[in-house]
Amino acid sequence: MTFGTQETFTGTRPDPVDGKRPWGCTWGSRTSYASVEEVSPEEHNATIKAPGAHAVPLNIGTGESFSVYPADDDQPMKFAFTTGDRSYNLDVVPARDGDYPRYRQGDIGIELLRLLIPAVENARQ
Repeated sequence: MTFGTQETFTGTRPDPVDGKRPWGCTWGSRTSYASVEEVSPEEHNATIKAPGAHAVPLNIGTGESFSVYPADDDQPMKFAFTTGDRSYNLDVVPARDGDYPRYRQGDIGIELLRLLIPAVENARQ
């Protein structure tokens, strides 16, 4: 019996669409992903207070958490949260071709935040 060789994991590969290395997870297919990034307090504020954006408080965890709807309906929504003195942005992409209703992005992002925020808070204790 011969087993196939497996490539050693050396980190994520750059995304062919935008060239960034995704961090996080995929689900359903390789065309969907979530990415979380620690950002400066200034970048956090710029996300939730972007011109024309509408930040909706989510009240998840002990810090701030928001769904952020951009002024331009063609742009994806963002998610932002804080724990202690740290700030984070969460990007959720249900399909890289952009063919999904915004409510789907919102549902997935909120469910991920309900898991992510308590995990980050517990890790910091």
